[in-house]
Amino acid sequence: MNLSPSLKTTIVSADLREWTPCCFDSFVQELSYTVAQCEAVQHRVLFRGHRDSRWLLDSTFVRRVKEEVLGISSMSRISKEYRASKNYLNLLSSLFFFKFGVGVRPSQQLFGVCAKDEELDPWFELMKRIQQYPEEDCGTLRGTFLLDWTQNRDVAMFFANELRCSHASGAVWIADITAMGAILHQDMKVIEIMKIMEESIAVDKASGCPLVFCPKKQTACARARNQDAIYMAQMDLRYDLADIWSRMPANGESVFLKIILPAGTVHECEAWLAERGITETFIYPDKKSSTTTDLS
Repeated sequence: MNLSPSLKTTIVSADLREWTPCCFDSFVQELSYTVAQCEAVQHRVLFRGHRDSRWLLDSTFVRRVKEEVLGISSMSRISKEYRASKNYLNLLSSLFFFKFGVGVRPSQQLFGVCAKDEELDPWFELMKRIQQYPEEDCGTLRGTFLLDWTQNRDVAMFFANELRCSHASGAVWIADITAMGAILHQDMKVIEIMKIMEESIAVDKASGCPLVFCPKKQTACARARNQDAIYMAQMDLRYDLADIWSRMPANGESVFLKIILPAGTVHECEAWLAERGITETFIYPDKKSSTTTDLS
């Protein structure tokens, strides 16, 4: 994905990976242009929306560790030296594997459902449930090592605008997974991925680049279906995804782009999305009954 903005009024960051359009119409034009260019070269892209453009591409679990354990803002980057240290790696991994293994496990009911169909992955289904229904995730360190992405740019725009303050700018991230190489996993189970992480940590090695999870077979979930959801695993919890991607060799191509949704466009964006049927009801079709079907 080697692109320049289609509009002269769009401001580009020094590293060329962040575009700031001047208004909502320009934002839509730049997003549409980027999607069209990627489709023209048959590159598969995923989208993620942030209602605050300052947010990093960290999983909820990492953000909560920063806030609840380290006492810093989830938008802060740890110093480069400590981020690369074994101490920080051990802290994050110990907390993560305590939660997923000791504190939280798939229920016997969920294991039973998956036992009847070996293509289903109980650990993925548990984490997907936590991603889609975060209110059911109890405890201090909420979240998983997954980040929600979508194949639908309008869905990403919804999340970039949802609950956004009028004075805040949002962002839509675009990840070119074709340029990233072999990162899409449809057959490997989450427990296998977690084992790879544990083994890498034991020998003080990085766990690798973020992986895209899209199992061929999953339990039905109306929210995930409507949101066209795909999940990325933050394999090295020390580094947000953009940090990892910025250091990835990709044959001279940039593998991600961040397009800023300008401040003061909340109502304009909401109306634009509503015309296309992207509303709260569509995104959360089971909101009133979400607590009645828990398998986790």
